[in-house]
Amino acid sequence: WESGSAAPSAAFAANHSHPQAPASAPAGHGGRRGEGEQKERPEGDPPSHFSSIISELFQGHVVSTVRCLECNRVSRTKEPFQDVSVQIPNPNELPNGQALVGSPVHGHSAPELGAHGGASGSARGPTFTGILGNVTGKMKSWFYDKGVEITDCLRKFCAPEYLVGKDKYDCEHCKRKTDGERRFAFRDLPEVLCIHIKRFRYDASWFNATKNSRVVSFPVNRTLDMGPFLEDPPSHAVEYSLVGLIQHIGSMGGGHYISYCQHKRKPHEWYEFDDMQVNPVSMETVERAEPYVLFFRRVSSKGTKLDRQTFKGDRGRMQARIRDYLFSHPPAPEQAVADELRLQGPALRSLFRSPPPELDMVFVSKHWYVRLVSMSHPGPIDNFLYLCPHRRLGCNSIEMAAEPFVPISRALFQSLVQKYGGGPAIESMEVCAKCQNHLRAYNERKQAEFDLVSKYDTKDTGDGKHWYLVDVVWVNKWKGYIKTDAVMDIRDMMQPGPVSNARLCDRKSGQVRSGLKLRIDYIGVNARVWWLFRHFHGGGPLICREDLDIYSAERRPEHELKLEELRPTSGDRAEYARRMRHEFVDVCKGDMELFQERFGQGAPDLREDAV
Repeated sequence: WESGSAAPSAAFAANHSHPQAPASAPAGHGGRRGEGEQKERPEGDPPSHFSSIISELFQGHVVSTVRCLECNRVSRTKEPFQDVSVQIPNPNELPNGQALVGSPVHGHSAPELGAHGGASGSARGPTFTGILGNVTGKMKSWFYDKGVEITDCLRKFCAPEYLVGKDKYDCEHCKRKTDGERRFAFRDLPEVLCIHIKRFRYDASWFNATKNSRVVSFPVNRTLDMGPFLEDPPSHAVEYSLVGLIQHIGSMGGGHYISYCQHKRKPHEWYEFDDMQVNPVSMETVERAEPYVLFFRRVSSKGTKLDRQTFKGDRGRMQARIRDYLFSHPPAPEQAVADELRLQGPALRSLFRSPPPELDMVFVSKHWYVRLVSMSHPGPIDNFLYLCPHRRLGCNSIEMAAEPFVPISRALFQSLVQKYGGGPAIESMEVCAKCQNHLRAYNERKQAEFDLVSKYDTKDTGDGKHWYLVDVVWVNKWKGYIKTDAVMDIRDMMQPGPVSNARLCDRKSGQVRSGLKLRIDYIGVNARVWWLFRHFHGGGPLICREDLDIYSAERRPEHELKLEELRPTSGDRAEYARRMRHEFVDVCKGDMELFQERFGQGAPDLREDAV
């Protein structure tokens, strides 16, 4: 194996500075003023992120609309965000966030906004705020203005911004750069709204850096209404309550961070976290803080709170009914039933596998239940995420299948689906037999492949004389597949797919493309590893060369070096070879009867197409 790093077999065996904006601030949102346009992903394209606890709590979507001031055409882009970076309005700005310095005339020109106010390429001279920027603390702000509200910062974020000078809009209709008007609005809001206040600014060099300590007020004992900042403002308030904040004390040259957090069960109690020190503070102390990052949690509706109570009550009643059933079918001592419930013993697993009709029981995912009890809106019931293609549970055991679910009554489930959507109803914890066969075949093949590659992989051509070249993209997928533990759920499979060298070849001529480089575009393996890859995954085409240079002389494939362990001779070895083939694992999903029906006792011959 030659790719510039250790061979797989060896790898298997060994197997307070200046403040910055949050790393996750979305480009075009947090630093949108005076930073130019960036290419944006059209709405409707597949998302480029994976769901996680972070995205579920902090992710929302913002809509950017840009209007060309020449043709008046509007483009609209929807983008995810996990925190919102907002600027502090200057004293000379109107309440709507738009600068006073000029306005578009007849829709064909835009004001030359300064560095503090917009997107102009020309810089404005230092302001009174800039002169005082290095003064520590916020007392200076009280001498010449009364500060702003956090809603003023949000209003400035959503205010129109004019794209002029070096930041002109590249209009697809006009086929040239034109003056444009851009606006931001929130499409949907997250469970926890993280607002980063842009207090730090750099003008060309570190020595011109300043900190804006203007007072920014925020609600502590009242809610923040985000409704006015939505693309489609609702008729009712969209309320958020403050749960924590981060404060930066000091200047650009140095400083210290502290935070304030609200008690989860006692909302009138606040605590200050200062390194190792944690102390209770008054609500007035929190209100006087100079916020750098604010965390607001969405307020749950009365309906959601009622649903939580209903769910918890129904769950308790169902557990009592299950306990009573286990007491009497057959009669059992109280302690034995308690242990059965606590340990999810065989009697309980049997009941979940085939629930008796009198319990009228269905299952809902614990993940959705946690969303219901901890978030303002749980979204649709997500049972479908746990089902295999055969509409059953694709786990390798009943213990694994039952773990992510909570039993509730059918009547409650139907009412929840009617209100929140989603589904479907899962009526038993029956494990899919077909998926168990597939899991078994997948894990057996992966372990066998691991063992054989560890045995035959070398840093040279091994028992052969030539190199067999493989696309590095496929190799990286294969590494991710081979290094994982045994898979217990069909959803966690990550086959690398057939060996694919097509990217290395010209589509028209079929010959190797020019400009390919070792380790960047391809790596080399010996003959035994190549035939192993072909047996386990199929694919191609074969690229056999005299040395590691893909443009070196083409050589004849060494068929005699195919692995003895995988030769379909007779007896147990033939059975082993068949079970390791990609046709059996990937095509027939571990179904031997289907494999023999489609391929007989053998399998299709490996294609010998060579480049």
